[in-house]
Amino acid sequence: MKGWLLLPAVLSLALAQGAKPEDAIKEQCAKAKVVAELWHGFTGGAPKAALENLVLEFNKTQQGRCVRPVPQGGYRDLSTKIKAAFAAGNVPTMAQAYENNIALYLEAQALLPIETLGVRLQGVNLTFLNGVRFGGLVYGVPFNKSIQVLYYNADLLRKHKAKPPATLEELVALSRRLSQAEGGPVYWFQPDASTFAYFFFNLGGEYLKGGRLVLNSKEAVEALSLLQRGVKEGWAKAITSGYINQNLGAGPYAFSVDTSAGYTYYRQGAKFDLGVATLPGRKVGQPGYGLVQGTNLVVFRNSPKETQAVAKDFLQFVISPRAQAVFATATGYVPVTEAALKDPVYQSYVAENPDFATIVRQSRYAKLEPALAEWEQIRFDILGQAIKEAILNGVDPKTALDKAQKLAEDLLSGKTR
Repeated sequence: MKGWLLLPAVLSLALAQGAKPEDAIKEQCAKAKVVAELWHGFTGGAPKAALENLVLEFNKTQQGRCVRPVPQGGYRDLSTKIKAAFAAGNVPTMAQAYENNIALYLEAQALLPIETLGVRLQGVNLTFLNGVRFGGLVYGVPFNKSIQVLYYNADLLRKHKAKPPATLEELVALSRRLSQAEGGPVYWFQPDASTFAYFFFNLGGEYLKGGRLVLNSKEAVEALSLLQRGVKEGWAKAITSGYINQNLGAGPYAFSVDTSAGYTYYRQGAKFDLGVATLPGRKVGQPGYGLVQGTNLVVFRNSPKETQAVAKDFLQFVISPRAQAVFATATGYVPVTEAALKDPVYQSYVAENPDFATIVRQSRYAKLEPALAEWEQIRFDILGQAIKEAILNGVDPKTALDKAQKLAEDLLSGKTR
């Protein structure tokens, strides 16, 4: 949709004519007496640019104070460097953190409860907020939150007189039909924990049962079996090199379940009419549950009091309606407050880009992964490996998940590291 061309105007919230955001921020902080560092995992593109523009705008309102964003590589690099900062006693004031990162940092008693800083959290999406609530206290401000949606090839569906599927059963049946007609698999997916989560949640799965992590439940086996069967039957295609959007054009494509943060990249890669729909669910009339991804902003207890005061004001600014509207429409992330949906920037953008309203609607049907300190390792190295073994190597799904369950239990009990 041509409304995406409005992005440069949206991003010009604060940027001075001709200046790079990082250069302008550097100049602001050089003049400031109090500098609050924000370590982040944005490596480039719209998210990094949008964050820097928000910081630039905030710093303009400050006298002798500033926020300085410091990129640390990807998210796993970021968490590794924060753990190293604990050991060195040199933590930043703020950082991005997943829910499982927060759980880990709390084991070291490293975080400040957000509300003790004086940040008002009224109106923040409760699903996101509850994800950062530990022991009744909130330890993070939801920031760059994405949600899974259904991307589809509207041209291909029109060719076959089909509509976007409303249920998981319809998604599978239509993928089979279109694959047979087109001579190749039309449902594309990455064999990872994110894709798995969509099928797992919408088959009724829950990772925590009675406070215990369960990776090999019947729903988990059913979800992984469905994906494995899709590849064997020829209606599902596992993308193993690059992102799905980077492979568009390499065969018939009809559907993928992917993050809303990839919207701009899908639009760039699609040479067809790209559609966005809420996820197929278990029954008609209710969207399926999508996996919430993305981070929160946390404040470290051992940072200087004067920089914590800067953090308090910055966090309040970040969740203001205008800041949320600008950041969300510039990046494809979901606004974390309802008030942002009434902002003129959001309203104007959605009028040109109705797909974005679909993304926001999907965010009301959301699920979170477990907020366990060990989840990062489990997600990528244990569960993720089991998914790849089943999809790419043909290992029996139950066998792969039973192995993952044992490895996870050993990790959680301290038998392994």
